[in-house]
Parts: sequence; structure tokens; C-alpha cells
Amino acid sequence: MQSEIPVSIVLPTYNRAGKVGKAVESVLAQTYPYFELIVVDDGFTDDTEQIIRSYHDDRIVYYKMQQNGGQSKARNCGMQMAQYDYIAFEDSDDLWRARKLEKQMKQILSDKNAGFCYHKLRYDMGAGQSITLPDERIASEKKSGDIYAQLLWDNMIGMPTLLVKKECVEQIGGLDEKLKCLEDYDFALRIAQKYQAVFLDEVLLDAEFSALGVSGDSEQYLIASCILLQRYKKDYLQTDTFNHRVEIILRDAERLGITAQVVQLLEKLLQLQ
Repeated sequence: MQSEIPVSIVLPTYNRAGKVGKAVESVLAQTYPYFELIVVDDGFTDDTEQIIRSYHDDRIVYYKMQQNGGQSKARNCGMQMAQYDYIAFEDSDDLWRARKLEKQMKQILSDKNAGFCYHKLRYDMGAGQSITLPDERIASEKKSGDIYAQLLWDNMIGMPTLLVKKECVEQIGGLDEKLKCLEDYDFALRIAQKYQAVFLDEVLLDAEFSALGVSGDSEQYLIASCILLQRYKKDYLQTDTFNHRVEIILRDAERLGITAQVVQLLEKLLQLQ
């Protein structure tokens, strides 16, 4: 039966013993029970292993990296371990809503042309503030089907919202382990270049912003933005989004007081083509 098609869920974690348990429990509470949860421990120094092994559920697969290699390496490891034809992602501070997997599987199986499915994400910014992605101002028709041009304009896909056919991942390759930030954006761009998207207009995941984590490293974010501008320069120019992306990079660089350094990096990277 289609409703019993299993999913491989990849959860990378590093020294998140205080949070990873709730993330795991939100997966175990899914109304769609056909999955394996691959927890990739990226060289822990805390109680993560004991916490994961305390869940006596045969669907959980625990793998410990020999040394810390970063989130992208851990995710790639998890994807390589995946047994099933659909892959989903979770971060160690995410909380899945109970029907996330059920609704995504129903949606992607209803569209034979879709290579991946994603949904709304509620991002807790702290101090009682939150944002929802994608931006509500984006027209609904730009969120499904061929969304590559819209993604070039701005990233609207959070990695933990993705449900991807394994065959698509095998075609495009895994995450770029050289990128320190925006590796998830690069991954989404490569999928959207080749495959159609289907969008669920519903918040199915609650995520947390961490100023101490990867999401809080503004300088690395800018460096990665420059690298992606160079990597997708031809497509940015063809879709008339190049100047828009440059403006965003320079605006953020000015806010951090590193405009001169970023301009120098941009000039160097763009001269390579």
C-alpha cells in the first residue's frame, strides 16, 4: 500500500543532549509510523548517546562519527545510510508537528512529477518573536512546480521541511561540505534545478534560532552568499536576480561593518568566471 511506504529521517546532532530528546519524541509521535530515524552524532562530548539509546524503538538507528566533521558531513552520512526511497530531515532543536510526515507523504505521492515536498516553518526568534517561512507575500503559484527562479531570488525552503525522493539526491549529490553556511540553500537550488516541487501551505514544524549555532554565524553566511553568487552567476543573470542578490549581500555586509572585505571577496570570486 502507498500509505505504508517507509521514509528515512536524518537527524544530525552535536552536543545537543538538552534538546535532542524532544526532537526525537516529536518524530516518534508521528501519525505516519513507517520510518527509520537515523541519528548521526557528530563527535559528541555530552550525554547524547545515552539519551538516544534510552528510546527503545527499533526504528531508531544511532551512528556516532569518529570525530566532529560538521553538520553537512553528518547529514551526508545519514543520507548514505538511508534504506528507503524517501528522505526527510530534522535538526536536533526542531519539533515536528504530529501529522507532518503523513501530510507530506500524501502530498508527494499525489503528484507523480514532484521530486520533493516542503512546507511552512515557524521560526522562534526568542523574546516572544517568531517568523514564518516562506514569506506569505510570495504568490502560491511560485511555491510549487518549477520554483528554481523563485529560489534564486531568495531561499524559501528550510532543510527540515524537505521530503525528497532518494533518487533525486542520488542524481544531484549530497550537501557541499566545504560550505560553512547556506549548504542547505545550495542543496535546495540543485534539487530545484532538476525537479518539480510540491508545497504544503501549513506550518508543520517549529524551529529555534540559535545565535551560537550555524544559523547565527553572520560572517560565514556572507561568505557563503558570495560563493553561491559566483556558483550560480549565469542563472542569476538569466533570471534577472543577480543585482537583487548583490544588494542583499552588501546590505548585510554594511550592517556588520565589513563592506570592504565583502566587496573584495565578491570581486575575486566573480573574476573566476
